[in-house]
Amino acid sequence: MQPKINMKDYDIICVGDLCADLIIPYGEAKNTIHNIKSDPTNINEQKVSFRSGGSVGNAAKVLGKLKQNPIFITNVGNDQVGDFLKKEMESSNVNMSFSQTADKGSVICIAVLDAGGDRTMFTWIPPWSALDHYTSNSFSEELYKKPAIVFSSGMSLTNNIESGKALLDFFRRMKENQSILVFDLNIRVESYGYQPRRRQLFNEVLQYADIILGSGIEEFGQITGKTNMKEAVLSLANKDRCIIARDGGNPVLIQDGYTRATVEVDPVTPVNTVGAGDTFDAAFLKALREGHNLADCVSFANKIAGYMISKEEHLAIPDNVFDIIKAK
Repeated sequence: MQPKINMKDYDIICVGDLCADLIIPYGEAKNTIHNIKSDPTNINEQKVSFRSGGSVGNAAKVLGKLKQNPIFITNVGNDQVGDFLKKEMESSNVNMSFSQTADKGSVICIAVLDAGGDRTMFTWIPPWSALDHYTSNSFSEELYKKPAIVFSSGMSLTNNIESGKALLDFFRRMKENQSILVFDLNIRVESYGYQPRRRQLFNEVLQYADIILGSGIEEFGQITGKTNMKEAVLSLANKDRCIIARDGGNPVLIQDGYTRATVEVDPVTPVNTVGAGDTFDAAFLKALREGHNLADCVSFANKIAGYMISKEEHLAIPDNVFDIIKAK
């Protein structure tokens, strides 16, 4: 599904979750406790970090760092955390003017890191907070005036059916003006489950998607019922749709209609994997907007995500990012 139109003048519109991430270095803290038993002077102090997060929020922030100035449509919590998150996004060149302030507080995502830097995510919704809720009023009529690259993820599809239908209507109207819909599965069944109503929302959204991104058989299997990655990806493909399937350190699978290709992943020693998939998505969108072919988009995204997971810094991108991918 390589688009045949010039997208360099398209806006990138991100729709989805923005939350605060609480990062808990549990693995390193356990290592410190173990090490000081044999060497009481071997103390490696660990600290909890607090920063902006959310799958689409992270992607929008990286897009801002990549000089793409994305439009972000989300619910901003009506509290100090919401103020913090909005300022964080705006300081990264993200256009927040289309986002609305909710009448409730912010959601907190808790990331527990093991000793290798891999994380397990838990979503905490305090009693004074709520997940994103979209209505027709969430989407300004100005957005429909020209085509765009629209990016969203499964974190936007909760068990709130009314909100999901408003998102579907937005996607439908944007598709009518020749927009490109890029959707990351990002199901997060551990946080939101995958009940029949939510499953139906996924199925409907995927009918509009031009490009589907996802990671591992744990996501593609949930969607398709398949246990083999290649079979799962092929079952999602059609002549007008492309699937980009990440699978850890294995090659990324590109199913473009009924044509299959792979892109190798450079080996990297991970230091911090929080936001790795979101960074991949953002870099992919940047390259797509600039008109590169799908394999080059994936190669560029691999390099940027690989750099990010090799650094302690949150959502780090290399200084020479604009030299990594060559113009067509």
